[in-house]
Amino acid sequence: AVAKDILDKKSTIYEAYFSVMTNLSFLTEHGAPRSIMLTSSRPQEGKSSSSLSLASVLAATGKSVILVDADLRNPSLNRYLEMPNKKGLSHYLSGDDALEDMIATMPQFGFELMTAGKTPPNAAELLGSDRLSTLIDVLLTRYDHVLIDSAPLLGLADAPLIARRVEGVLFTIEANSTKTRVISTSLMRLRMAGAKLFGAIVTKVSAKNSAYGYGYGYGYGDRKS
Repeated sequence: AVAKDILDKKSTIYEAYFSVMTNLSFLTEHGAPRSIMLTSSRPQEGKSSSSLSLASVLAATGKSVILVDADLRNPSLNRYLEMPNKKGLSHYLSGDDALEDMIATMPQFGFELMTAGKTPPNAAELLGSDRLSTLIDVLLTRYDHVLIDSAPLLGLADAPLIARRVEGVLFTIEANSTKTRVISTSLMRLRMAGAKLFGAIVTKVSAKNSAYGYGYGYGYGDRKS
């Protein structure tokens, strides 16, 4: 449903993420950050739908965008977009350099997608390798923006490993659901990893007003590297 709604520029979800994109454009001297990781405390907080929506809005402004599914343990972008998850990030991190075989064009959304690929037995080890930095560097020569949909923070090493390799992080929080202590623990893990926190996307804000209620706010953590 999110995938369809984001295509409607008059929809609530499009307007909300256009606002997110506008706020991001003030964060750096070169406008919106070129590499961003999206994460959350736990699953089902709207992290992947937020990644999809932000990629779509950025692409709609004429930017070249690639969205990378780095949730190697539980990939979902391929399910949202109803496409196969055959060859992707895990294959590149394992030494396969055939990038063209791992990137799909999504003409209806305007961005390109790298799926997670086959689930590896050693996700954290792969994400902690220099291959991830190499990939991001290569993608930044081809695209204006690289968005990375990572695994949730709690109980996994994956997101902190990715966070240190991007310009900064957007943290997704489900309104009226996620406990403050859980959020604080997650944010502390990001800080300990040396991540720069750009802000928080608060999802499912008001079910009464819309099927999707999305908001955006700053105030979680600091912006120190």
